[in-house]
Amino acid sequence: MTAADCTAELGKGESTPPAGAPVAGPWDPELASVMEESGRTVMEKRLLSALLSDLTRTRPGES
Repeated sequence: MTAADCTAELGKGESTPPAGAPVAGPWDPELASVMEESGRTVMEKRLLSALLSDLTRTRPGES
């Protein structure tokens, strides 16, 4: 999940308070800031189709 994904889902509602302090992930350091500033987080299961799609996407230079 990226900061943009989290921000978009926060706008839809159905978020929850974080269970602890947000920790920056190496894939998107801004994600922790978004969660900390909003005081809310989005459960990954709400983004399951986007997350699975990202795992199957071919990146430049890969076959």
